[in-house]
Amino acid sequence: MHIIVLIKQVPETDKVKMDPETGTMVRSGLESIINPLDLYAIEEALMLKEHFGAHITVISMGPLDAERALRESLAMGCDKAILLTDKAFAGSDTWATSRVLAETIKHIGTFDLILAGERATDGDTGQVGPAVASWLGIPALTYVSSLEIESRTKDSRIAESDHNRTSSLTFLVRRLTEEGYQKVRVQSPCLITVVKEIASPRLPTLRGKKFSRSAEISHWGAKEINLDPASVGLAGSPTRVVKIFYPKVARGGERILALDEAAIDKAIDRILSTIGPIMGDGGCSGIHKVANIEKSETKVSLAKSQPAMQESMISLSEQLSSGPIVDDKPEFWIITERRKGGIDLVSLELLARARHLADSRGATLVAIVLGPSSKDEAAMLIAHGADSVILVESPSLEDFICELWAEALFELACARKPEVILGAATTTGRTLMPYLAAKLGTGLTADCTELSIEEGSGLLLQTRPAIGGNIMATIKTAHHRPQMATVRPHSMQPLPPDFGRRGSIIHVIDDSSLGKIISDSLALSVQVLALESNVKDFENLESAQIVVSGGRGLKKADNFKLIRELASSLGGAVGASRESVDRGWISYPHQVGLSGKTISPEIYICAGISGAVQHLAGIRTAKKIISINTDPDAPIHAVADLAIIGDLFEILPRLTAQLKSIYSSSSGSESKPEPRLDPGFSPGSVLRPGSVSSLGHGSSSPSSSLSPCQTKDTKLQEPDLPRSEILSTEAQHEI
Repeated sequence: MHIIVLIKQVPETDKVKMDPETGTMVRSGLESIINPLDLYAIEEALMLKEHFGAHITVISMGPLDAERALRESLAMGCDKAILLTDKAFAGSDTWATSRVLAETIKHIGTFDLILAGERATDGDTGQVGPAVASWLGIPALTYVSSLEIESRTKDSRIAESDHNRTSSLTFLVRRLTEEGYQKVRVQSPCLITVVKEIASPRLPTLRGKKFSRSAEISHWGAKEINLDPASVGLAGSPTRVVKIFYPKVARGGERILALDEAAIDKAIDRILSTIGPIMGDGGCSGIHKVANIEKSETKVSLAKSQPAMQESMISLSEQLSSGPIVDDKPEFWIITERRKGGIDLVSLELLARARHLADSRGATLVAIVLGPSSKDEAAMLIAHGADSVILVESPSLEDFICELWAEALFELACARKPEVILGAATTTGRTLMPYLAAKLGTGLTADCTELSIEEGSGLLLQTRPAIGGNIMATIKTAHHRPQMATVRPHSMQPLPPDFGRRGSIIHVIDDSSLGKIISDSLALSVQVLALESNVKDFENLESAQIVVSGGRGLKKADNFKLIRELASSLGGAVGASRESVDRGWISYPHQVGLSGKTISPEIYICAGISGAVQHLAGIRTAKKIISINTDPDAPIHAVADLAIIGDLFEILPRLTAQLKSIYSSSSGSESKPEPRLDPGFSPGSVLRPGSVSSLGHGSSSPSSSLSPCQTKDTKLQEPDLPRSEILSTEAQHEI
């Protein structure tokens, strides 16, 4: 078995500088390390080698100094190292980097498995792995937390001397997603990116260090892998940084020194008044009950009425043969995501952002839905801003399999020539979009927090955090189409639904022979087996409106009960610092930060967390941050809206008790409350997962057995949907 591991040497994120002229990182003079998540990829490769026999080739792209990272990997137990170093490679974006790596792998020859960390701490894009798989035409499995070889035992080893793939292997993997763990069967060759849950990296051995000092490391440049220097590096990169700036980190929040009884009471009162509006008191001090509507953890509740709607059904092969559509209005696409049979709220957030962009550009906004869907879902997308909904219907697209979705979108994009494609920066979007961008030969900007249209050129300006959130970069794709970006979830509210809007629904049936051949072959190599959604200690931090996190200051694992109890009393999720996860106090799905989850909750409460750079990068876009730490100089206090300098062991139990008392007295129950999205939303409004909408304070009289945030009838009021008619031929793009 031949395993290839892709690693990157990265700088310490708190010591990074950027070149203002080129917008690229200045790496000289920086202390560098192996990207932390790549260490987990190396460890998984070594474990496979120990159990089944394998030859491990490790590859890195960078300056000559990156040889240090390669020697460290050899000292851990890898067999061969290749350094891709060439002045022509300097300034490569993720698209150009993935191309260099893919061409290198083609030059190496056969392999069974490619492993890499899910993302690098400097760029935090997660794009290179899926893009490499796209260039190679192999499956990409991301966010993998466990990996097994099916039907193999320790006795059925593959000879280590045989570096070539002699037979197809089948891997069973477990992917971490927003809904839980997805179990997938995949055949070799394939590419897998891993999260830290997969293994614990070992230290180099004395024997390994001796081997690494004398080992020869191959140096390859553009010439060795037959690449035109002009097609890589800064010159060959589709995306270009046009502006860098340093974001305001300190929030200048209120600081309370809570060292005595009176000060602790004051701190608790301020915490309650800060979280009050989110919990439903409209901004008043204290927390009051609100009426609840039907809660959905992972999907948006859709209207049940069946509007009369004209629809068209088009064959994709007809469009491919007739060529691209000709229309004066460009198309802006959003890729719709679905959870448990319904539209995910992040798609409605995307529509809100894209609606403004499309209006600025005079473009048609199109929502693309892959897999089985309903007219209700299409009507909901139109009500939230889409001009047109394209339903690409195929049974093979029901489950997210990156290669199948990318192929369907690739064919559709070739037919319709969209100007912009936007996706959510979810586990789906972060896998699909780089795979698709490589197929389309265009650039991609990840995890954007701001998007706008440049005056004059009409180009999409994409702003995202980089280098652990220390730097903001504005990027554009000037000479490649489509322009592509993923958008950080919960960085914008959905638009209020307008059920009077008119739009078109187009059903696309892919009957092309090419699509069928590709679908059939990939359906055999990748199979989704199950989704484990009720896994113990799993937490969907990305969708949570309130997150309560604990760190090293908790002192031991048992004390995480203080965090769990507070989170439960608020209807929130439990988060954690990297160090508390590394100590084994709590599982990896709870980790917040660069090597964990990047989140944007309404309220983030952290106790016993000092505020390392990698942790702060994961909470930059939280609406309100409340910190509790005894150290007045802890960095976390500088970014907090409310900084409590005090003992968490004194504050948390009293805060939790007061919250329980409030809810118990308001309803006669200690049921878990639900935070609401917006006090002004009305029935039928779009809700974030786990949020509620006020039906008017005190308008209902729940019984004593109900939660203070619950009424006897929790069914969503069903709005009447007027007839949606298809747009005229002149106003719509037909396939």
